[in-house]
Amino acid sequence: MTTTTAPTARLRALLADEFADADAPTISTALLLLNIRTGKEELRLFAPAEDGHPGHEVCVWKSEDEHGPFALDMIEAIHSHRLRHWRPETDAFVLGVVSTTTNRPTGQIGWAVNGLGTDAEAGA
Repeated sequence: MTTTTAPTARLRALLADEFADADAPTISTALLLLNIRTGKEELRLFAPAEDGHPGHEVCVWKSEDEHGPFALDMIEAIHSHRLRHWRPETDAFVLGVVSTTTNRPTGQIGWAVNGLGTDAEAGA
């Protein structure tokens, strides 16, 4: 099946539905983490930091232990994106995550889908 929609169209649609309020943060990055020991997935959403520096982001949403429908849909969309629409110049594979609290490895790897807060790609 061929599609003419932007690679991140489904992710953007899910975010638009979940964060529809006028005062909702503009999500710029979706990060899917996988614990390599347990197989448990965690979803984190990031928005640009208030300091205005490019690349500075703050986590504004994190999935809980039991994923709700939104988290499950986002996880599915990220897996689909990384398998079918990966953008090596924009997206990133995260090999090893370090806890900001303990400064120790968390045993997680992940996939970051970046550029979600920018104008949609051509074809959207």
